[in-house]
Amino acid sequence: MGAAMRVLIRADASLTIGTGHVLRCLTLAERLRDCGADVAFVCRVLDGHLCDDITARGFPVCRLPGVLDCAGAREGSDLTKGAFTTAAEDAELTLNALGEQRFEWIIVDHYGLDQEWEVALRPFCDRLLAIDDLANRRHDCDVLVDQNLVADLDTRYHGLLPTHCITLLGPAYALLSRHYAELRVRAAPREGPLKRLLVSFGGFDQHGLTEMAVEALCDLNMPEVDADIVLASSSPQYPRIQTLVATRPQFRLHDRVPSLATLILAADAAIGAGGSTHWERLALGLPSLVVTVADNQRPIAVELDRQGLIWWLGESGQMTPSILKERVNQLLSEEIDVRWSEQCLAFVDGRGADRVAAMLTAAPDMQLVRRHAKLDDEDLLLHWSNDRQTRQNAFSTREITAQEHRAWFRRRLRNPTDCVLWIFETPFGIPIGQVRFDRRDTCFEISYAVAPPFRGRGLGSAMLRSAIDAFHSERLGDTLIGQVKIDNPASLRIFEQLGFSVRERRPDRLIFELGT
Repeated sequence: MGAAMRVLIRADASLTIGTGHVLRCLTLAERLRDCGADVAFVCRVLDGHLCDDITARGFPVCRLPGVLDCAGAREGSDLTKGAFTTAAEDAELTLNALGEQRFEWIIVDHYGLDQEWEVALRPFCDRLLAIDDLANRRHDCDVLVDQNLVADLDTRYHGLLPTHCITLLGPAYALLSRHYAELRVRAAPREGPLKRLLVSFGGFDQHGLTEMAVEALCDLNMPEVDADIVLASSSPQYPRIQTLVATRPQFRLHDRVPSLATLILAADAAIGAGGSTHWERLALGLPSLVVTVADNQRPIAVELDRQGLIWWLGESGQMTPSILKERVNQLLSEEIDVRWSEQCLAFVDGRGADRVAAMLTAAPDMQLVRRHAKLDDEDLLLHWSNDRQTRQNAFSTREITAQEHRAWFRRRLRNPTDCVLWIFETPFGIPIGQVRFDRRDTCFEISYAVAPPFRGRGLGSAMLRSAIDAFHSERLGDTLIGQVKIDNPASLRIFEQLGFSVRERRPDRLIFELGT
C-alpha cells in the first residue's frame, strides 16, 4: 500500500466570521481521515479561533498571525468586517509556514481568498478544491463545492471557474457531521401540536436574536411547550436570558454544544438563523422559522421559503419580539403539517461530506463495491444519463425524459436474463458509476458510465474489468461487444486496454468484441 494521501485545509474562524467554515472543514477532514488521508489545517489566530478544537480532534494546525479576517473589499457579504491583508500576503505566509511540503489536495474555504491565492498555492498540490457560498469572485480550482440552494445555482459560477473545474452544487454536498446521517433513521416526521421548540441563532449571536426570541416566547405564556435555547455563555445576552428563563422550568438554556443534532432530533420546530444550520435542520426533518443574519443568507432563505421548506421571517434588522411572537403563535394555532417535515427529510440526506470525500480520494486502485441495480436507483441513473458529457458520447444526444427512462429502467430490472445492470460504489456506499450488459442476439453489448464527479480518475477501466470478470464467471461462453464513438478517445482507450479487438469499423464508431 502506498503512502497516505496528504491534504491541506485553509480555513478561519472568528467572532466576525463565525465558526461555520472551520466546522464544515473539520467534518470533511474526518471523512477524509476515515478514507486513509493525512489532513492538516492552516488557520489565522483570530479572536474566536478554533485552533484548539481542531487539534483536540486530532489534526495538526499551522497557526498564522491574526491579520486576515475577511475580504473587506468583496461584494455580497456582510461577513466582511475586520482587519484585512491581501490574498497574496496570506499565500506567502502560508507557503513560508509549510516550507517545501507538497499535498495531493489543498482545500480552501475562505471568503477572503480567491484566484490569486489559489494560483500561488498550485505548485504545491496536485489538485485544489474551493468551498464557496457567494459566487462573487474568480477561482483557479479543480473542484468547487457550494452546498447552498439558490434560484440560479446552475449558472451563478459561469465565468468564475476554469473550464476543467468540476462543480459539486447543492445540498447533496452539504458538509454535515456524521451524526445527521446516523440520526435520520430515528427522525420521524413532525406533525400535530407544537410541544418542543429549538432556539439557536449561532454560538455568539451578535444580532441579539436569541434574547428577542426568548422574550417573545415568555410573552406567549405557553407552559405546554418546552424550549431548548442554545447560546455561548460568553455572549453578552447570556446573563439576561438566564434571568428570563430562571422561573420557567420548561425553558432550558444550553451553553455551546458540540453538535445540535440531538436537540434538532428532539424538537418539533425551530427558530434560528440561516447558514449551514439550514441543512442540519432539513436533514432531520425539522420545520423551521428562519431569520437571515447576513446578506449572503438571503437568496438561500428566499429559495427555501419558495419551495416550502422553511418560513422565512425576514432579515435580522427587521425583527422585533412582536413579529416573532406572531409567527410562533401562528405555528401553535395551525399546528405542524406532516407534509412540511416529510419534504424537509426528503431534501437533505446528510451524506454530503461522504460524497465530497469519496470524490477527493478516488483512484484506480481504490476498493470498489459492486451491487445489482435496484428500483430506487432510477433517479440517480437518469441524472447520470442526462449529464452533458454522457449525452455527447451517446449515439442519441437528445435528453432522455423521466417518463421514457422510467419505462426503460423498469423493463430492464424485470428481465435479468437479458439485462445485467451493476452499480459501483465506494466502501462507504457512494455511487460512482454503472456497467450494463444487454442481450443482442447471440452476444451481450456492454455499456458504462462514470458519475460526473469521478471522471478522469481511472475508475472506468477498473469498473469494467470488475464487471466483465463477474459477468464471465456467471455466463460462460457469452461474447461481449461494445460500441464507441470515434470522437470518444477515453472509451476507445479503455476497451483496447481491456483486451477487446475491433470487430467492425463504421464512419462514426468502432465496434469492439471480447470472447471468453
